Amino acid sequence: MNPFEAGLVNANGFNAVSSRGIAKRNFRTVQNRGYPFFYNPMWSFMGDLSPGPPGTFYFTKSEHNTFFWNMFDQILIRPDLMNSFISEELKILDSDGKISFLKSDGIPDDRIVSDHLPLLFKLNL
Repeated sequence: MNPFEAGLVNANGFNAVSSRGIAKRNFRTVQNRGYPFFYNPMWSFMGDLSPGPPGTFYFTKSEHNTFFWNMFDQILIRPDLMNSFISEELKILDSDGKISFLKSDGIPDDRIVSDHLPLLFKLNL
């Protein structure tokens, strides 16, 4: 699922939001029931303005609705752990330091790695 899909953002799903400020509210109430938040920092990595690849999974198909780049790989953080999360350490890995995981056109090279690019993050516990 991408970060904006129902299973991630619905209250009765993961209830994951892109904003630390909203996640720090801890929960939201829908129809008299409280749902705890997750913080999903992966929203910041979608598209060409991200510091690395514009997603973790590339898929093209001949349909009217095609995203091409997707963010299927994510980390979800409970508000209690947000102070331990080091946002500068969150990366979509596009190489192992020696070998690029991407082809010359910037698309993941599935001959070298999985069709999903890996994530790296750090919690200061």
